[in-house]
Amino acid sequence: MKTVDIVERIEGEAKLNLTWKDKKVSDASIDFLNFRGFEYILENKPILDALVYTPRICGICGQAHLLATVNAIENLYKNSGNELQITNKAKILRELGLIIEIIDSHIKWFYMFIMPDVIAISKKQYEGYTPLKGEKWLGAQKGASEIIKALAIYAGQWPHTSYMIPGGVMSDPTLLDIVTCENYIDQTIKYFEKDIAGISIENYLSLNSFEELTLLSSSLRDFVDISFETKLEQVGKAHNRHLVLSDMIDVKPGLYNKKISNNIDLAKIKESEEYTFNINKKDNKKAHTWSKSVQYNKHFYEVGPLSRAVINEREFITTLHNKYDDSTFTRVMSRVDEIAHLLIYSKKLIKQIDISEDSYIKPKIDLKSLENITATSSVEACRGSLVHTLSVNKGLITKYDVITPTVWNLGPKNNIELGVAQKAIIGSKSLNESKIILRSFDVCSVCTTH
Repeated sequence: MKTVDIVERIEGEAKLNLTWKDKKVSDASIDFLNFRGFEYILENKPILDALVYTPRICGICGQAHLLATVNAIENLYKNSGNELQITNKAKILRELGLIIEIIDSHIKWFYMFIMPDVIAISKKQYEGYTPLKGEKWLGAQKGASEIIKALAIYAGQWPHTSYMIPGGVMSDPTLLDIVTCENYIDQTIKYFEKDIAGISIENYLSLNSFEELTLLSSSLRDFVDISFETKLEQVGKAHNRHLVLSDMIDVKPGLYNKKISNNIDLAKIKESEEYTFNINKKDNKKAHTWSKSVQYNKHFYEVGPLSRAVINEREFITTLHNKYDDSTFTRVMSRVDEIAHLLIYSKKLIKQIDISEDSYIKPKIDLKSLENITATSSVEACRGSLVHTLSVNKGLITKYDVITPTVWNLGPKNNIELGVAQKAIIGSKSLNESKIILRSFDVCSVCTTH
C-alpha cells in the first residue's frame, strides 16, 4: 500500500510518499515540488547583487545566506591574493546576527512546528500548545520577538537584512545600542528559564546525565514525558553520521562516524542530481523532486544542532546520544539545548565589542578586476551546514551553487544508500509518527529548492 501526504506548517511544503508493508513504512521519499531557481537567476548578475538575492532564498535563515555570500565574496579577494581586513567588531556583529536568527528559529520551530504534532499523539491533553490559542504557543511568539528586537537595533529590517557587505558591516552601534541589545538577550534568557526549561539557564547547562531529565519542568518536561510515552526515543534513527563544516557559533568543524574527527576537506563534498528535476534536462524518468542530494566522502551525513552537539561533545546531549543514538527524541532535544548555549555565547560576544573600531574597511580592489576565480564559504545555519560556492569573471557571476542543510538531511537517496530522512522514516508505524520524524529535521522546502 502507498500513501501520499502534503506536509504543511513548514517553510514551504513537502510531499511525503510512503510505502507500507506489515503496518510499517517500508519505503519513503520526500518531494519538494516548488521550484525557486536562485542559482539560475544569479548567472551573469553583478557579483554584489548576490547580497540582495541570496538572503531571500529563505525567510527564516536569511542571515545565514547573507553571511555565506559575504564570506564567499571575501574569499574571492583572498584567492586572488588581495585578502580583506575585517575588524573584530564587524566579525562579532555578523556572528551575533546569525546566532539571534538561530535562537528565534529554534523557539518558533519547537512551539509552532513540532509540538502541535507531538501533543496529538499523546493520550493526555496539552492545550497550551494549541496553534493560535494555547498559552505556550502564544508565549513563544513573544519570546521569539524579543530576541529579534536585538537584531533590529543594528541590522535594520528582518528578515532579509542587508547590513553585511564585503569589508565589514553597514552599521555602527553606539554603547546604548549594545546595552539595549544585551537587554533583549537577557529577556530571552528569562523566557528560556521560565517557559522552556523550567530551571535557571546555569542549572540547565550543568545537566550531564540521563537521570537529570527529571529536573526539567515546563515545556521541555512536557516534551520529555510525551516522548517516552510515545516511544520517540526509539524512532527516527538514520545513519548516525554527523557533519559540521563551519567554526562559527561556538562550534568547531568535524565529522562523526562512530568516532569524532576534526579533519574536514570541502573537496570531498559531492552533489548529485540523479533524482532531481532539471530545467535543461527534461528526460530524466527518475526525477521526482527539485532537491539535489549531497554526500561527504561518498556517504550521507546529517547536519544541524544534533551534529553540532555530538561533534563538539556537549555533555548533556552527548549522554542522550550515547543512549538513544540519532533518534527523534535526541534530535529535538539537541535543537532546544542549543538555544541555551547560544544565549550564553551571545552574551560573551557582546562584551567583546569595541565600539571604537571601524565597522567597515573599503576593499582596495575592484571586483571587476577579478578574472575566472572561484570561492567557497560555509556557515552553520539554523538547520545545519550551509555551503555557498561562486565563480566570477570580470565583475559577473558565472556560476552560483548553494548546498543547504535541508539538502543534506532531506535530499533523495543514491544507488548505494538511503538519504538521511528517508532512512529515519522507514520503519515508522503511522503517518503521524512519520511526519514527526520528518519535522524533527526542521524542514525548509524553500531552502531545499533554491
